Amino acid sequence: MNRQDYQKSVINSLTWLSTQVTVHNRLNLTDINVHSENFYRDLLNLAFGYSLVNINIIDANAAAIDLGDEGNKFAIQVTSTSALAKTRHTVTKFIEKGLYEKYDHLVILNITAKTAHTAETVGDSTYSLNTKDDIWDIGDLAVMINDLELSKIKEISNFLNKQLYVKPIESLPRNVETILRLIELISDEEHPAAGEGFLDEPFPEEKINKRFADHSDFLKQEFLTLYQDYGAVLDSVEQESDIGQVKIRRVSQHLRVYSDKVLTECGGDSKNALEKLIDNFIGMLAENGFEADTGAAQFYIVKHLIRCNVFPNKEVENG
Repeated sequence: MNRQDYQKSVINSLTWLSTQVTVHNRLNLTDINVHSENFYRDLLNLAFGYSLVNINIIDANAAAIDLGDEGNKFAIQVTSTSALAKTRHTVTKFIEKGLYEKYDHLVILNITAKTAHTAETVGDSTYSLNTKDDIWDIGDLAVMINDLELSKIKEISNFLNKQLYVKPIESLPRNVETILRLIELISDEEHPAAGEGFLDEPFPEEKINKRFADHSDFLKQEFLTLYQDYGAVLDSVEQESDIGQVKIRRVSQHLRVYSDKVLTECGGDSKNALEKLIDNFIGMLAENGFEADTGAAQFYIVKHLIRCNVFPNKEVENG
């Protein structure tokens, strides 16, 4: 593996964990937040040479922080809440407890995604936290890790793989992970469809009812049936995870090109092409060692068909 491969591995691992925390919190399964404290303690110590310890274990009075390195006078609160009110509460408690006397620097580490606060600083003349520099999330960690030596990035990648992927109890629901892995697979910048695309505007009604008239009932029923099981899952993944709008747009672009190729190979038969397209993606995931949730994969592709990102309309067919 080269530097880029290890960087991608680190990013995927951190994103995987962030999404897991988000999904668990939506289901009120918040124990994962507690376990994250020790995970990030070990990760930050490995990556940046800190000597952080879990303060909650040894000092119940230090309610404003979770991790502390007395030698470097550095403290961290690990949280999954990004609200400004939470930031103010943390800094207020940090000051009230006199922790600024032991720690010169407080960082709030958001294990999902941080919010850009309107206030530039929080605190008072005793201690002030810079909301831009002193609030981190996985994006910030990825950037900082990216600047390290290759040997260190490799070590971090191995640590993350060992910590995150070998314990089945910590895995995401298979339907959620199927959709996430499909997004990662299809949005890959090295995808053969990168840089290509169709300029036509989608016409869903014309497309479903006319272009694919022979299969319109099948396609609509397929979507409605699968939506009951997977609609909320996909909405949650796209809205709550850190995949980003760039990847979502890239998925649309790559699906248009790749699906049109499959449709051509199937002689314009959309039903056979859809089945082949789904089978191909499930096969690609299997090659990477992941057994996909077939229903989730079907729904994801069918929904993009309804959006006209699969089997795009061609200009010659719109006339």
